Amino acid sequence: SGSNWFTKPHSRRKSGKKVKVTFSDQLDTVSSGSSSVPTTPSPSTSAQHRWRYLEQIFVPSTTGTATGHRSSEFERGSSFRQSNTSYGSVGSGPPYNRRAPPQRKAGQKMADCEKEEALNLQVEFEWVLHEEVHSVLKQLHVILVECAHRFPVPLYGNEGKKQDKFVLTAAPEQLKCIVTLTGDSITHADINFKVQRQQQQIQRTSITQDYPWKIQQVQDAANHLQQAINHIDNVDSAYHFKTSDEVLHILGNILGALQRGRTSLVVPRKKPIDELMKSRNMKALSPNLPEDLAISFYIQSHKLIFVAYQLTNFQGTMKFDSCQAECSVPWLNEVLVLFTVALQLCQQLKDKISVFSQYKDFTVGSRSPSALSY
Repeated sequence: SGSNWFTKPHSRRKSGKKVKVTFSDQLDTVSSGSSSVPTTPSPSTSAQHRWRYLEQIFVPSTTGTATGHRSSEFERGSSFRQSNTSYGSVGSGPPYNRRAPPQRKAGQKMADCEKEEALNLQVEFEWVLHEEVHSVLKQLHVILVECAHRFPVPLYGNEGKKQDKFVLTAAPEQLKCIVTLTGDSITHADINFKVQRQQQQIQRTSITQDYPWKIQQVQDAANHLQQAINHIDNVDSAYHFKTSDEVLHILGNILGALQRGRTSLVVPRKKPIDELMKSRNMKALSPNLPEDLAISFYIQSHKLIFVAYQLTNFQGTMKFDSCQAECSVPWLNEVLVLFTVALQLCQQLKDKISVFSQYKDFTVGSRSPSALSY
């Protein structure tokens, strides 16, 4: 018990000899010359050595210099610090020392994107001005010249004077008209229509070549088409457009002429009944019609329409009844198709140029995102 248990442990060896057991730190060496002889410490001295030894093992020392051993190897805090500093040190390997790359500000990114967009717009805008505008104008010219050749009047090298014959009827035998359309005039017509009177008599009249019935709509459409072609001819094929305003001005003139030409055929201007009865065409009929009767020829879309009017006095109020007949004119259908194709092509180019003109604050010639002048 006590210190004797350490210094004199029980041995049960068969030899029966008692073996003396000592610890390394309990040995005190006495140096004499070249040899050292161990000495047996006293019980009190050995007990102090044992307690000191046990303190070194189980109780960490703050100084770590009592026996020359490093007590920090057993300290939890020191091991934490050692691990943290080793992983976070500058010389340690990835991934512990890897830092995120510096992030650019959101405003700088937006500015770079706007600058790149402006430069791309500038390149595309220059291509449209120098290449696509002339290409579209050339296509428009081909379409409009083809349209001009469909007109039955002298127009852009077309001799005109095309002659067509049509029969217009309205059932049941209310109206019948056989007409000859030459150019923009009716050069001959045999007209028969019923008049709502006491005995429903039939009124007859005719148009002769000496006094043809002029259809002004055809000539108006031809004149507007000629204007559109002239606007294209005035643009030199080698001219380089510099701004969108130049292109928009030319396209606006072409579109205006084409729209007026197409409208003159699709939406006729109808005259009041009293103006119609006093017109020059009515006076050219042979024989002349009574004062309460009138006729009219006009074009609406691809059709030639004939209308007969009869005025009646009902309790002091003038009213009129009408009866009409119509027929399709082939060349009018072709002309309207070409008008429509040309309008669509011209409008598409105008819309594209208008999109570029919205970016006036970005770039032009200098290709910097601060001086765009369309």
